[in-house]
Amino acid sequence: MFSTQERLKRKTPAGGINRRAYLCLLVDEYYETSNLEAQQQVTANLANFAYDPINWTFLREAKAHELFYDIVQQSTGSVVDRLLLLHAIVGLANISLDPAIAEFIERSNGYDQLRALLEKYQTDCEIVCNALTCYSFLLNDTSTDQLKKDKGLVHLLERFKRSGNPRIANLATVLVADLQ
Repeated sequence: MFSTQERLKRKTPAGGINRRAYLCLLVDEYYETSNLEAQQQVTANLANFAYDPINWTFLREAKAHELFYDIVQQSTGSVVDRLLLLHAIVGLANISLDPAIAEFIERSNGYDQLRALLEKYQTDCEIVCNALTCYSFLLNDTSTDQLKKDKGLVHLLERFKRSGNPRIANLATVLVADLQ
Protein backbone atom coordinates (compact mmCIF):
# COMPACT_ATOMS: atom_id res chain seq x y z
CA MET A 1 0.00 0.00 0.00
CA PHE A 2 1.30 3.45 -0.85
CA SER A 3 1.79 5.90 2.01
CA THR A 4 1.04 9.54 2.52
CA GLN A 5 3.02 12.12 4.48
CA GLU A 6 0.34 12.06 7.18
CA ARG A 7 0.56 8.29 7.51
CA LEU A 8 4.36 8.45 7.76
CA LYS A 9 4.06 10.99 10.58
CA ARG A 10 1.54 8.80 12.41
CA LYS A 11 3.78 5.73 12.08
CA THR A 12 6.86 7.52 13.42
CA PRO A 13 6.91 7.31 17.22
CA ALA A 14 7.47 10.45 19.27
CA GLY A 15 11.19 11.04 19.40
CA GLY A 16 11.67 8.42 16.67
CA ILE A 17 13.97 8.76 13.69
CA ASN A 18 12.39 10.14 10.53
CA ARG A 19 12.25 8.20 7.28
CA ARG A 20 14.97 10.21 5.53
CA ALA A 21 17.47 9.70 8.36
CA TYR A 22 16.56 6.03 8.69
CA LEU A 23 17.20 5.31 5.01
CA CYS A 24 20.53 7.14 5.17
CA LEU A 25 21.48 5.00 8.17
CA LEU A 26 20.57 1.83 6.26
CA VAL A 27 22.78 2.75 3.32
CA ASP A 28 25.63 3.64 5.70
CA GLU A 29 25.18 0.34 7.51
CA TYR A 30 25.55 -1.59 4.26
CA TYR A 31 28.92 0.01 3.57
CA GLU A 32 30.13 -0.14 7.17
CA THR A 33 29.56 -3.84 7.75
CA SER A 34 31.29 -6.82 6.24
CA ASN A 35 28.63 -9.18 7.61
CA LEU A 36 26.83 -10.68 4.62
CA GLU A 37 23.63 -11.40 6.53
CA ALA A 38 23.46 -7.78 7.71
CA GLN A 39 24.03 -6.55 4.15
CA GLN A 40 21.27 -8.85 2.89
CA GLN A 41 18.90 -7.49 5.51
CA VAL A 42 19.77 -3.89 4.61
CA THR A 43 19.31 -4.42 0.86
CA ALA A 44 16.01 -6.24 1.47
CA ASN A 45 14.76 -3.31 3.56
CA LEU A 46 15.89 -0.74 1.00
CA ALA A 47 14.29 -2.65 -1.88
CA ASN A 48 11.07 -2.81 0.10
CA PHE A 49 11.12 0.94 0.74
CA ALA A 50 11.70 1.49 -3.01
CA TYR A 51 8.27 0.00 -3.69
CA ASP A 52 6.47 3.11 -2.42
CA PRO A 53 6.94 6.35 -4.41
CA ILE A 54 6.72 8.40 -1.22
CA ASN A 55 10.17 7.04 -0.34
CA TRP A 56 11.87 7.77 -3.65
CA THR A 57 13.15 11.21 -2.70
CA PHE A 58 14.51 9.89 0.58
CA LEU A 59 16.15 6.92 -1.17
CA ARG A 60 17.67 9.22 -3.78
CA GLU A 61 19.09 11.46 -1.05
CA ALA A 62 20.50 8.40 0.73
CA LYS A 63 21.97 7.23 -2.62
CA ALA A 64 20.27 3.84 -2.31
CA HIS A 65 19.95 3.69 -6.10
CA GLU A 66 23.74 3.93 -6.36
CA LEU A 67 24.08 1.06 -3.90
CA PHE A 68 21.64 -1.06 -5.92
CA TYR A 69 23.45 -0.16 -9.14
CA ASP A 70 26.89 -0.93 -7.66
CA ILE A 71 25.75 -4.42 -6.68
CA VAL A 72 24.30 -5.05 -10.15
CA GLN A 73 27.49 -3.75 -11.74
CA GLN A 74 29.70 -5.92 -9.50
CA SER A 75 27.60 -9.00 -10.28
CA THR A 76 28.28 -8.84 -13.99
CA GLY A 77 32.03 -8.89 -13.45
CA SER A 78 32.45 -11.17 -10.45
CA VAL A 79 30.61 -13.41 -8.05
CA VAL A 80 28.14 -11.56 -5.86
CA ASP A 81 25.83 -13.13 -3.31
CA ARG A 82 22.61 -14.03 -5.12
CA LEU A 83 20.37 -12.57 -2.42
CA LEU A 84 22.23 -9.23 -2.50
CA LEU A 85 21.87 -9.18 -6.26
CA LEU A 86 18.19 -10.08 -6.13
CA HIS A 87 17.48 -7.32 -3.61
CA ALA A 88 19.49 -4.86 -5.72
CA ILE A 89 17.67 -5.60 -8.97
CA VAL A 90 14.29 -5.57 -7.20
CA GLY A 91 15.16 -2.22 -5.61
CA LEU A 92 16.41 -0.80 -8.89
CA ALA A 93 13.27 -1.98 -10.70
CA ASN A 94 11.05 -0.54 -7.97
CA ILE A 95 12.69 2.89 -8.03
CA SER A 96 13.41 3.11 -11.77
CA LEU A 97 10.04 4.79 -12.41
CA ASP A 98 11.44 7.87 -10.69
CA PRO A 99 12.60 10.12 -13.57
CA ALA A 100 15.80 11.14 -11.76
CA ILE A 101 16.72 7.50 -11.15
CA ALA A 102 15.89 6.58 -14.75
CA GLU A 103 18.24 9.34 -15.87
CA PHE A 104 20.94 8.07 -13.48
CA ILE A 105 20.62 4.54 -14.89
CA GLU A 106 20.84 5.81 -18.47
CA ARG A 107 23.87 8.02 -17.72
CA SER A 108 25.60 5.18 -15.88
CA ASN A 109 25.55 2.74 -18.79
CA GLY A 110 22.68 0.96 -17.08
CA TYR A 111 21.14 -0.55 -20.19
CA ASP A 112 24.36 -2.44 -20.87
CA GLN A 113 24.59 -3.48 -17.21
CA LEU A 114 21.05 -4.85 -17.32
CA ARG A 115 21.80 -6.77 -20.52
CA ALA A 116 24.99 -8.20 -18.96
CA LEU A 117 22.93 -9.23 -15.94
CA LEU A 118 20.41 -11.00 -18.20
CA GLU A 119 23.22 -12.76 -20.07
CA LYS A 120 24.90 -13.99 -16.91
CA TYR A 121 21.78 -14.98 -14.94
CA GLN A 122 19.44 -16.04 -17.74
CA THR A 123 18.34 -19.18 -15.88
CA ASP A 124 17.42 -17.30 -12.68
CA CYS A 125 13.74 -16.43 -13.05
CA GLU A 126 13.59 -13.83 -10.28
CA ILE A 127 16.62 -11.92 -11.48
CA VAL A 128 15.56 -12.09 -15.14
CA CYS A 129 11.98 -11.01 -14.40
CA ASN A 130 13.10 -8.03 -12.33
CA ALA A 131 15.70 -6.99 -14.92
CA LEU A 132 13.06 -7.17 -17.67
CA THR A 133 10.68 -5.17 -15.49
CA CYS A 134 13.37 -2.57 -14.96
CA TYR A 135 13.87 -2.31 -18.73
CA SER A 136 10.12 -1.89 -19.18
CA PHE A 137 9.96 0.89 -16.60
CA LEU A 138 12.86 2.70 -18.29
CA LEU A 139 11.24 2.85 -21.72
CA ASN A 140 10.71 6.25 -23.25
CA ASP A 141 11.11 7.63 -26.77
CA THR A 142 14.89 7.93 -26.50
CA SER A 143 15.58 4.66 -24.72
CA THR A 144 13.26 2.68 -26.98
CA ASP A 145 15.24 3.76 -30.05
CA GLN A 146 18.50 2.95 -28.29
CA LEU A 147 17.35 -0.47 -27.06
CA LYS A 148 16.02 -1.48 -30.49
CA LYS A 149 19.56 -1.09 -31.82
CA ASP A 150 21.04 -3.33 -29.10
CA LYS A 151 21.29 -6.61 -31.04
CA GLY A 152 22.47 -8.50 -27.95
CA LEU A 153 19.37 -7.45 -26.03
CA VAL A 154 17.04 -8.16 -28.96
CA HIS A 155 18.56 -11.66 -29.29
CA LEU A 156 18.12 -12.32 -25.55
CA LEU A 157 14.52 -11.12 -25.63
CA GLU A 158 13.71 -13.41 -28.54
CA ARG A 159 15.21 -16.33 -26.61
CA PHE A 160 13.30 -15.37 -23.47
CA LYS A 161 10.04 -15.23 -25.46
CA ARG A 162 10.49 -18.96 -26.08
CA SER A 163 11.30 -19.69 -22.43
CA GLY A 164 9.56 -22.59 -20.75
CA ASN A 165 8.91 -20.23 -17.85
CA PRO A 166 5.70 -18.32 -18.59
CA ARG A 167 6.70 -15.37 -16.38
CA ILE A 168 9.89 -14.82 -18.36
CA ALA A 169 8.20 -15.48 -21.70
CA ASN A 170 5.36 -13.06 -20.97
CA LEU A 171 7.63 -10.25 -19.77
CA ALA A 172 9.92 -10.68 -22.78
CA THR A 173 6.94 -10.71 -25.16
CA VAL A 174 5.57 -7.49 -23.67
CA LEU A 175 8.97 -5.81 -23.77
CA VAL A 176 9.53 -6.80 -27.40
CA ALA A 177 6.08 -5.43 -28.28
CA ASP A 178 6.87 -2.20 -26.46
CA LEU A 179 10.09 -1.86 -28.44
CA GLN A 180 8.22 -2.09 -31.77
